[in-house]
Amino acid sequence: LAQRIAEEHQRHPAAADFHRHAPVVLDLSAIPEEAPLALTEILNVLRAADWFPVGLRNAAPRHQALAQDLNLPVLRGQDRNAAPQPETPAPAQSVSTSPGGLTIDHPIRGGQRSYARGGDLVCLAAVNAGAEVIADGNIHVYGPLRGRALAGVNGQDSARIFCMSLEAELISVAGLYRILESDHPLWGKAAQIYSRDEQLHITALTL
Repeated sequence: LAQRIAEEHQRHPAAADFHRHAPVVLDLSAIPEEAPLALTEILNVLRAADWFPVGLRNAAPRHQALAQDLNLPVLRGQDRNAAPQPETPAPAQSVSTSPGGLTIDHPIRGGQRSYARGGDLVCLAAVNAGAEVIADGNIHVYGPLRGRALAGVNGQDSARIFCMSLEAELISVAGLYRILESDHPLWGKAAQIYSRDEQLHITALTL
């Protein structure tokens, strides 16, 4: 894998810049459960190439357990155009806060990863591009969300992502994920992201 990536970047130098800090989802649909999987080594190779693995798809139960040991979410795919338009606000819903939450009062720099195991993650400053915030519960970002945010990574469907300025590279709730671009209607605005009916919804956050 490392050799193939190096060859591709040597053959297409512009691709190396394009792929830098890109979120990567590993699709294991072609890997049978009985096959050995050197997941730790694969993750190290991708990170050495300045890629950011954010989860697995179509993984066998054995490989899912391996991913959980490495704090790598198991995602469910979703077409990026399948989500409904975000103009309709989401109805109010109470969300409980579990013990074990994490509060961060400084900006999270690119390349840093913060994980709130067993609770909510509260960021009182910006999440910069290339950074990754992960929580078993909700994620609150009281500033720009420019990196990757994965809430409810242990399957908590009621988890949500709240941010003051949506500029994320990738968002995920309970395994559903979506890559965003700057032409999204709520780009740069206060927004919330939640899962409903096996789809990821993005709506305006009314302050």
